[in-house]
Amino acid sequence: MTYHHTIFYPAEEPLLNEATKARPRSGSLTTLPSAFLLPHATYSMIGEALHKSLIHAPQAKIDLVVFLGPLHQPILQSDEPAFLFTPEGTSFEQAGKTTLFHPTLLKELREHFPIHARQYYYEEEPAFELTLPFIHSYLSPTYLLPLIGRVEGTKAVTTLAKMMRLIAKCEPNVVFIISANASDMLPAREAALAAHSLSRYLQGETVEPHLLYSCNQGALAALEHSEVVAGGWRIATRFLKGVEYPEIKEEGEGFMTWHLGAYKGE
Repeated sequence: MTYHHTIFYPAEEPLLNEATKARPRSGSLTTLPSAFLLPHATYSMIGEALHKSLIHAPQAKIDLVVFLGPLHQPILQSDEPAFLFTPEGTSFEQAGKTTLFHPTLLKELREHFPIHARQYYYEEEPAFELTLPFIHSYLSPTYLLPLIGRVEGTKAVTTLAKMMRLIAKCEPNVVFIISANASDMLPAREAALAAHSLSRYLQGETVEPHLLYSCNQGALAALEHSEVVAGGWRIATRFLKGVEYPEIKEEGEGFMTWHLGAYKGE
């Protein structure tokens, strides 16, 4: 069952297929594991950013996509100490397409890590649902492993990095997708500063933590800590209010969110 169609992406299957139809690949990435940083918002705001990021996807057969999305609301006290959550069940139905979750990894991770199966977080958070059609279009994985949550603090980052290493050992033909915006909804100057800081961070520069406002910074840190994906991050695109910019700069007035797309691998 879907929860965020019409608001974030087209509900009708033909329109959804047209909006997410894969474009010719760039040939930038040729090996696995690899990773993508993808934004989340309505397709009118980030559809082009998703295309311009995922055209760098490798042509290799992908056995697994791990989706790591943010949780913007607090975790219920009854679910603690878990900080990551999978959907309930073994598959997901969307616009006539069935997505299979990786059965053995799903079971193992739930047994050995602070992860619970909780559908209600997926009812709140749209990132997984709106990204899924693009995953099918560009990556066509055999299985998917969806995880959303709040990766905050050294312990959570270290735990997620350990999970990533286990996943990559079990399924080396894997793509990690980190769903994250470059800034919260901030005043123009602060949003640009946050996006610029994230861009510098992705390119290996040391950035003061208080300058990073990405909603999934912990997952990015865990990927770096895990060392499962070789190579550095490359910025694919920069979008603000659905418009692509060659560079990040203070633009307009009022509150806004920058959307970056990036890819990592060889």
